[in-house]
Amino acid sequence: MPRQKISVIILAAGLGTRMKSQLPKVLHKFDKTPMIIRSLKTALALSPQSVTVIVGHKGKLVKAEVTSWAEKNKISRPLFFVSQKMLKGSGRAVFEAFESKAYKGAVLILSGDVPLLQPSTLRKMLNKFHKEKSDCCVLTCDVQDAKSYGRIIRNEKGCFEDIREACDAGDEELSIREINSGVYAFSANSLKKALKKLKPQGPKKEYYLTDCARIIKESGGRVSLFRINDELEISGVNSKKELSALYLAACKRKSDELYEAGVNIIDPSSAYFSPDTFIGADTIIHPHVITKGRVRIGKNCSVGPYCVLEDCEIGDNSEIKPFSCIYSSKAQESVSVGPFSHLRPETFLAAKAKVGNFSEVKKSIIGRGSKVPHLSYIGDTTMGEKVNVGAGTITCNYDGVNKNKTVIEDAAFIGSNTNLVAPVRVGRGALIGAGSTITEDVPAESLALARARQVIKNKRSK
Repeated sequence: MPRQKISVIILAAGLGTRMKSQLPKVLHKFDKTPMIIRSLKTALALSPQSVTVIVGHKGKLVKAEVTSWAEKNKISRPLFFVSQKMLKGSGRAVFEAFESKAYKGAVLILSGDVPLLQPSTLRKMLNKFHKEKSDCCVLTCDVQDAKSYGRIIRNEKGCFEDIREACDAGDEELSIREINSGVYAFSANSLKKALKKLKPQGPKKEYYLTDCARIIKESGGRVSLFRINDELEISGVNSKKELSALYLAACKRKSDELYEAGVNIIDPSSAYFSPDTFIGADTIIHPHVITKGRVRIGKNCSVGPYCVLEDCEIGDNSEIKPFSCIYSSKAQESVSVGPFSHLRPETFLAAKAKVGNFSEVKKSIIGRGSKVPHLSYIGDTTMGEKVNVGAGTITCNYDGVNKNKTVIEDAAFIGSNTNLVAPVRVGRGALIGAGSTITEDVPAESLALARARQVIKNKRSK
């Protein structure tokens, strides 16, 4: 795509009454992410000059969510908000955006409730817009059921003629299956002039953005059409039922893609994959697995039943046993996790590491070949290679004010039911006796015992 400057406007002011919710529609989550954030990420992938989010119903909540996400992800692109004063359609929303900010070059209009739209599609659309020197380009789609979408009317040469709303269409026009997606690229100057000519339409007296395409054409401007065939990609959400249906359809599509990549999904009807899931060949996915966000699973792995994986990476030849949860973590090749294990954010498992039954690891490094086999909590810890952690071991990382670090060096052996009170370091090859509470550093190749002497008395003695 030529590197012409573009600005993006995201429409997010709708009431969303069919959602039957106190939450603004665009804040409802698709997969694990609010729909408005998915739209924003799509926009930012195009490297725009700026992004304007038009808010309306409970706009403060939408603004707070977007601002928080942008700050957390250190977004440097200029981000603006416009609070739509007159909730009278998309045309009015964009008109108010132009009143608050000057736009130059190309302006891309997106909706905040279309969670599957791909940046690659928009790049191709913008490429056509620039190549044909259009004043407006409409993203259209051929669909099986056009429902209440606006129909694309073409002339005898196949060029743009009009966009006909379903309520205004005749029988012949209603048979058209090419619909308006609600995504547009405009020349800023042409759009500004067209917005001033909009007139209220329909029973609600709304200002339709679709009319801008017709106005530009009638004014001698060039309107082009960019048609795709992927209905899922341009599907918007108006109710919780539609949100669920779109999610399930996306899961099925991802399952089909994974099958083609050589993944063995035992029961695709019970597996729920995020759109950003990538799995290597010969990996087995057992029933009731859920992936969320960006998930990478290598080749020849096994993910057992009832596992949840979110924003994580699993290396080749690894086994994730049943009922395990992995969040924002990374594991190298040939690791073993579970059953009933919990890897919390910022956990790193080196190759051949093991975290077993009912163990929890948080913000820690588990070194190559090290084992936390069962019933342990490891937090804020750096663990070397070939460490063995006995059952019931706890790193006491929180002193009531601060989180403190534990360091366990290579080949250390931690006896069962040990408390490591951070900050503390266990040296290379050290041995901690079972039942110890360790509050001081343990030198390398030493034995540490920290428990009371056993006393035996006659239970009947006074």
